Amino acid sequence: MINTDPNSSDFNSYASIEELEAFAQARGITLPDNKESLLIKAMDYLNGINWVGKKAKLEQPLSFPRKDIVLDGYLLPSGVIPVQVVKAQCMLAIEAIAGDLLSSVRDAPIQSESIAGALSVTYAIDKSGFIPRYPAVISTLRGLVIGEGFSINCIAERG
Repeated sequence: MINTDPNSSDFNSYASIEELEAFAQARGITLPDNKESLLIKAMDYLNGINWVGKKAKLEQPLSFPRKDIVLDGYLLPSGVIPVQVVKAQCMLAIEAIAGDLLSSVRDAPIQSESIAGALSVTYAIDKSGFIPRYPAVISTLRGLVIGEGFSINCIAERG
């Protein structure tokens, strides 16, 4: 059973089935009958994301609502679940139609490496081992997540 009430102890979804249906209908996507399990799979994925801010209450079952989030220069009220998070859950639920979002082995194994004047790396052909990426989801969550994308931290000093 999907429960979208953040004040409930069994709160388990940001998006309701109705929101998922509206999201899919607007995009011409036909949903299967297992809508609840799709939302739960999407929620499992979202629970693994490193979010900015802190949980609004320590005992809350999900990551949102959160406090201390500044989004596009505005302080997000601590009791609010951003529409971007609901949309991301719907996007992931649709991705979950094709299969599991979080399988056990997701790294593409390297079959061989060599350095002889130039670097050569060969990856396994088995596509079941690749790490799934959801750039549209991460783009939707811009400003709400930590550590997505590529960055290098360094210190430059003049000698």
